[in-house]
Amino acid sequence: MLEAIRRIRAGGLRVAALTNNWWPRHEGAATTRRAPASTRTSIVFVESAIVGLRKPDPRIYALVCEKLGVAPPRVAFLDDIGRNLKTARALGMATIKVDEPEQALRELGTLLGLDLVS
Repeated sequence: MLEAIRRIRAGGLRVAALTNNWWPRHEGAATTRRAPASTRTSIVFVESAIVGLRKPDPRIYALVCEKLGVAPPRVAFLDDIGRNLKTARALGMATIKVDEPEQALRELGTLLGLDLVS
């Protein structure tokens, strides 16, 4: 996956990660977290626990688009959960269901005109 991200970035495209994760908030807990060092400079990272929204809420998809600086029809969204894809598709995003990661990357590569798996 990291190699595919590198190829996408080399193709001049932006990448985002949107996660539905929740971690307990308590007094003194951090209110922001940083993306892993391996992705920090190349990926917009949006975490549910930070922004207070979860997929499939359309507002979280809009937030990702805002952070990327692109309109939804210029986004390809990959997920393994159908209801998350349904919302993205309703917003105008191209969607790819991830059952097998390599197949999903092939589909994404076709959509982008990039070789993401060989």
